Amino acid sequence: MRDDSDEFNEPYLPARYKETVRKKKQRRLLKKLGMIAVGVIALVAVYILLIGLLPGPPHPAPVPPPVTTPRPTTAAATPVATLKPVAIPVTTTVPTTRMLATLSADTVTATDTPQPVLTARAGTFITPENNASPKITENQARSIALAAFPNLPAGEMLVELSASPDFGPAWKYTLRAGTTIEASGFLDADTGRILTFSRTIHPGARPVNPVLTLGNARQIADGAINSRNGGIPPINMSDSRYVPLVTPGGNVAGSYRFIYTRIVQDYPCDADGFVVSVDAVSGAITEYVHHWQTPDNAFMLAETPLVPRFDVTYTIQAEAKAIYPSSISGLRIISAEIRWKDRHDPATIPRPSTIPLAWKVVFDDEIIRAKADPIPSVGWVDAQTGELMELTYRH
Repeated sequence: MRDDSDEFNEPYLPARYKETVRKKKQRRLLKKLGMIAVGVIALVAVYILLIGLLPGPPHPAPVPPPVTTPRPTTAAATPVATLKPVAIPVTTTVPTTRMLATLSADTVTATDTPQPVLTARAGTFITPENNASPKITENQARSIALAAFPNLPAGEMLVELSASPDFGPAWKYTLRAGTTIEASGFLDADTGRILTFSRTIHPGARPVNPVLTLGNARQIADGAINSRNGGIPPINMSDSRYVPLVTPGGNVAGSYRFIYTRIVQDYPCDADGFVVSVDAVSGAITEYVHHWQTPDNAFMLAETPLVPRFDVTYTIQAEAKAIYPSSISGLRIISAEIRWKDRHDPATIPRPSTIPLAWKVVFDDEIIRAKADPIPSVGWVDAQTGELMELTYRH
């Protein structure tokens, strides 16, 4: 039998209802959390399964070792990069020249680029585009030449476009007064610079001996070069001599001739430099040659020469013997000097770092010395490798 006092221990209906709702919400929340946990576990399991089934990153295929093709053996190896023409001994005045041409990969193959000129070292020089029209016109050349000789007798100045073997395209000018050529020379067809001039010295009323000393003439020559070039160029005087003027009645006072050599990295050039002649009586400049064609960047970096002089002369003598065996007993070495081999065709431009430092060997023999106008022969040997670069042997 229920005691009435138990009603006081039971919760009121609204309170019991609220408790029932709270418990239902709690059960639904636990179910959702359980479902989420099951879903996460299922996703992790699928991911692990996929990792195990998918292949790994591709590995590079092994490179097969190169197949070595056996090279056929011959009795002597045939040089591939060296051309050496055969020199045939001759007995005429035609020079015999041996040149060692080393083929280089530094050649120009594009159609719009100048092709290289074959020289002692192929690929060393390039030929710029030829422009047939000079920048200096004929009238301009005539005016420049006339202005260069204000103190000479008045006459007719003749100019003509010429292809100089030393300067390339140039205006050749001649000042003629009556039947006498007072002055002549070349001026650059593009810049108008006076490249050379030579004035005639008239023998009348000249003393027999010079009035100026060699030292006085040297100062005049130095000043002429400095004034014409806007300063002191890197040169060194390599030769000076007095040249008398020959007349039918005997020699009279002539001129002093000075040869200046261009210096690059403490070594002389073979071609670039100046020639100046000074009248030994009046001190006037009677000859001037300006030859300065090699760009500064064309010279290699000068290194200490490795090949000694005796090895160089032996190489030259051996090559000379191969050309004229019967003349080897009379062969004489005149000089052997280290210098830049910068002489080149004026129609070409040396590439950067291509002008080599080499031994220049000048020699002759009995047949050459017996000529009325003996011209010594010249050989070039690389100062670093001892390679024979060029040999010109005249008989």
